[in-house]
Amino acid sequence: MAINRRSTALSLARGLLAAVGVTLVGMAVIAALALLAKVSDGAIMALNQVLKLCAISLGALAAVGRGGERGFVTGMALAMLYMALGYGLYAALGGNAFSAQEMLGEILIGAALGAIAGAVLANMKPKRR
Repeated sequence: MAINRRSTALSLARGLLAAVGVTLVGMAVIAALALLAKVSDGAIMALNQVLKLCAISLGALAAVGRGGERGFVTGMALAMLYMALGYGLYAALGGNAFSAQEMLGEILIGAALGAIAGAVLANMKPKRR
């Protein structure tokens, strides 16, 4: 039982690190677009949402993998951790006040996306070696 919990925690950590890495690279690209291409605020918000979608999906890929186990729950937990960590860091760095309803809504949407991505990945055939 302890080995399963440990392997689950390690896969969540691996997925969270992958999602954070994708986010850091994506935010650098979005910042460059904002400075160099004079992108509008609406476009930046849309790019931010697409970045979250990509980060959660790639994080689920790193955590669950093709043909992995417990993809639904692992993907959902990963997405919730990622979204909560993002909001926590945003608030800690002095971000504007946000409503709790919006935060909860985004966390739940992220959880649904992570669950779907994890379930799809878990039901795919594993790659042959």
